[in-house]
Amino acid sequence: MNGSFEEKVFQTMKTYRMLDGVRLVTVALSGGADSMSLLHFLASNSADLGIFVEAAHLNHHLRGEESNRDEEFVVNECKRLGVKLHIKQADIAGLAARQRCGAEECGRRERYAFFSTLRREGGVTATAHSASDNAETVLFNIIRGCGTDGLSGIPPVRPGIIRPLIRCTREEIESYCRENGVPFVTDSTNLSDEYSRNRLRLNVIPQLKRINPSAVDAINRLSAIAASDSALIASFVQSELERCAVPKGLVISKLRLCDSRLLPHMIKETAVRSFGIIPEKRHIDMICDIALCGSGAVEIRAGRRVRAESGILLFEDIRCNAQQKRAPFSSVAFSPGLEMEINGKMLFISEKKEQNPAELDNVHKKLLIDRLSCGIISCDTKIRTRQSGDIFSPLGRGCTKTVKKLFSEMKLSADDRETRLLIANGSRVLWIEGIGVSEDAAVLQNSSKYYYEVKVGV
Repeated sequence: MNGSFEEKVFQTMKTYRMLDGVRLVTVALSGGADSMSLLHFLASNSADLGIFVEAAHLNHHLRGEESNRDEEFVVNECKRLGVKLHIKQADIAGLAARQRCGAEECGRRERYAFFSTLRREGGVTATAHSASDNAETVLFNIIRGCGTDGLSGIPPVRPGIIRPLIRCTREEIESYCRENGVPFVTDSTNLSDEYSRNRLRLNVIPQLKRINPSAVDAINRLSAIAASDSALIASFVQSELERCAVPKGLVISKLRLCDSRLLPHMIKETAVRSFGIIPEKRHIDMICDIALCGSGAVEIRAGRRVRAESGILLFEDIRCNAQQKRAPFSSVAFSPGLEMEINGKMLFISEKKEQNPAELDNVHKKLLIDRLSCGIISCDTKIRTRQSGDIFSPLGRGCTKTVKKLFSEMKLSADDRETRLLIANGSRVLWIEGIGVSEDAAVLQNSSKYYYEVKVGV
């Protein structure tokens, strides 16, 4: 896409209808050139675009004083521009250690969780992903062995998310900042090749530009073509699934009449719809073989099985006891005063007041296991059943383990494991039915005198 920075942004928003029905745009603001240029552009053109503009900043606390410098910078710039700013503090290093994931991935999850809490009707979050970011993502996906979806790169639009700069290069963004006097800060970690994406940015892409100075544009053309092809394939897959689908599976005789190139896509899509997970390629290949020969079974994840029976390729979730016909339960928001039936059990949450917090050490521990500190509860806290990756720190045991391992050690039945109630912030579990509160959610002597009490009855 040719043209100036402004022309590209206007055209991108028009092409993808980013602002249709939108009244409020909240810019994900780091303080770097990308997000500052996006904030400046939207704020300067808000009247013409018919929108209100706000901003959101998550302080990751990963770079010490530099993180605090970034926060102070965005606070001052938003004041100067007259833009309302939302700020959240997060200990990403601590969260990543507890969740056993990388700091990059943990930070990304926390950012998007934060943005979702700010979204309201008629509002979207605008992230400052650029054409350069997209090219890096495509290269990163290629070296991991991606398919067409991976070549598609970063989608310009997702539910509740828009990316107006996705067709602008980093050079164009920095030029816009210079020409319009837009200040920005530089993240020192961007200059380190410790992270995979930085190695691509600092080492690989410069070498590609020596071969083709327009390498980033070429990669983005490939990405756009792949996205178009993926959409076309998805339409064919949808059409074929409508022809082949029956409750809980696919008719094998009809699958055999499909184009063999569509079969893996159909199986992948059915698994996503049935189980909410994307199967590995080896599992997809095995399921294709089952469909072709009409017999066999494969477990693609614990309790998620695909098998052939009576001419049907069945996608079965065998985690729950077949005799238990409970209504499916996903999650509900934590709420003081809550009284509701979940999985055949009544759950009660009440707010309590400890008259003398200094005496808590003398209270019998059995009375404390179902008390949660008010300070640990946030707008992201959910009541739910277990999920993959959940971790828990049992009170008084000085360790952290996965909920899966804990339940295994307790020798719980499969049905019990799937129906036990949990209270959690993301994958960090704060309380488990029958076990009690976690170490970091417990009411201690130096806690507030207010706490939440959780009770479960039949």
